[in-house]
Amino acid sequence: MSALQKIKIANIEYNIIDSIQNLRAEDSFIFRQNKLSFYKGNGEARKYVGSYLGSNGKRLIDFFNYSDWGNTKKNGKRVYPVIQENCFFSKANLKKYLSDARIEYQKQEQVYHNDIADDFDKHLEKVNELTDNLVKFSIYDVSDFIDDKKQSRAYIRSDEKIWDTWRKLILPNISYLSILKLAPVDKNKENIIFYFRILLDYQFRSIVHPKLSTEETLKKEKKISKKSISRDGAQKYRKQVIDHMPQCPFTKISDERLLIASHIKPYSICISENNQKEASDYLNGLALSPTYDKLFDQGYITFSDNGELICGTQLTPYTWEKLNINPNAKNKMRIYPEDREVYLKYHREYVFQDDINDLLT
Repeated sequence: MSALQKIKIANIEYNIIDSIQNLRAEDSFIFRQNKLSFYKGNGEARKYVGSYLGSNGKRLIDFFNYSDWGNTKKNGKRVYPVIQENCFFSKANLKKYLSDARIEYQKQEQVYHNDIADDFDKHLEKVNELTDNLVKFSIYDVSDFIDDKKQSRAYIRSDEKIWDTWRKLILPNISYLSILKLAPVDKNKENIIFYFRILLDYQFRSIVHPKLSTEETLKKEKKISKKSISRDGAQKYRKQVIDHMPQCPFTKISDERLLIASHIKPYSICISENNQKEASDYLNGLALSPTYDKLFDQGYITFSDNGELICGTQLTPYTWEKLNINPNAKNKMRIYPEDREVYLKYHREYVFQDDINDLLT
């Protein structure tokens, strides 16, 4: 599995040569309007990315191609060295994040200082106003001083508008920053770039969120919950899924005790749409062993209309290898969709965590 996973940005093919995943959006970074009730202060616009000493320090040096972490004083005064100029956010990613976070904004499960419900539309409007899909910015070093032996925290910051925009719309503790380091496949193209993306915890995404946005929809949920699949109906659904797909395509396990009948279009969505037929349709199901069920259920992988595996970009090459999945395989593992296309389309558009248009499939 030595080949690098590829991604397409603005019609240019890139290799993902490195990544930093799951940098939590801590409350100290969050804009004051979105802060949790038990935290004080306004938050600061610098983002923690790790320690610049020890093995992690070498990792940061190699990743950002920058070795001067914390050396941000000249003549006793703070200076702001530029770390990288070729960084960007994607309008599509910001819109997807807001879509995932919609119900948490509207019906807050976390306890915030303020009611943030009215802010959702404002943030969406702000993102929609972006004129380019790729919004470029530079980052600079605002780390703890290297001569302070007690601290070695590496921070980055930008003064450009997009930095302020993403800081204002993200929600604390349940949001993450992912940074992909990309090198063009064509060596004659532009230099290395850094793709900044924001992601939301799976359990808070709108497609699985346990709360609904208004009293009207809460009443609707109460009515349709009575129409949920009965125990007998669930057993029938499971049997039909496994009869139709008698083994996990990844592990080849066929022992029914170790297979999960995983919904393609989430069961909760089918029920919220009052669509009992889709909720119990065996074609809206895949037989998967537990690890691969979780990968699919939480949107790390998906499938094309012809059943070919599509891998997202949020796992490391090491993890893919341990999962025995090669995202770069020319002849990728596939399922046979057999009339599952409508459900697979929903999964790619709403459950899969990456932008399908970015991936080279």
